Parts: sequence; C-alpha cells; structure tokens
Amino acid sequence: MKKRGIVFVLSGVLMVGGITGFAYASSKPNPVKEENQARIESKLDEKEMIKLMKKNDFKDTAKALEKEDYEAMDEFMNNMTEEDYQNMIKTMREGGYEFMANMMESMDREEMIEMYNAMGGAQACHGEGNNMMGGF
Repeated sequence: MKKRGIVFVLSGVLMVGGITGFAYASSKPNPVKEENQARIESKLDEKEMIKLMKKNDFKDTAKALEKEDYEAMDEFMNNMTEEDYQNMIKTMREGGYEFMANMMESMDREEMIEMYNAMGGAQACHGEGNNMMGGF
C-alpha cells in the first residue's frame, strides 16, 4: 500500500509540475511574480493531493510526502508493481485528475519509473518546497 501511495504522489507532482510549467510559459511579463505564484499554487495542489491520498487509503504515503521522506518515495517508485501503477491511474482519474491519468496511460510502468529517475527522484521533485518544475 505504501508503494501505491508514493506512485500516486509522483503522479500528483507530475501534474502540478506540468500545470505550473504551462502557466509560466504562457506569459512572462514579470518572471519573479510568475515564479512565486507557481510555487504558491504548487503547495496548494500538493496539500489537495495529500488529502486525496488519505481519503483513498494512502495514509502512509501521505505521511512520507508530508515528512519529505525521499528515500521511502524513491524505494516505492523503483519497486512498484503493475497493479500499483494501475491503481494509481484509477485513483488519479477518480480524483478529478483526468489529464494526468491519460498521460500516465500513454506510457507503461517501466517508462514512468525511468522518467521519474531521470528527473532526479523524489528529492528533485519535492526538495526545498519545490516541485519538479520549480527551477523553471
């Protein structure tokens, strides 16, 4: 169950990062203001994701995200099963994140793991209060 939750967290982070990236790229009249707004929105989305995780019986993973337990998140991601991956997609879809579920369905579990690790794992996605798009 902990493994499913961490995959769920990654999906939420990917979603938040994608939204933040598109929002930031669409206009650049004030780059500092845009970056700060993106970080605020990212934190709000992360809190909503934690609530959704707890509601869907991913309590251990929600705790790992809240405590920034990057090792637990990376362990889950690198060892998730196909069942974990499919459950994560289902939870994302049922939680109102249809576009994220569609993106996840466009790749298989191994491709998602590869992408996650290429981005730097959990610490790169969540470290220092940033999501994976925090540096853009």
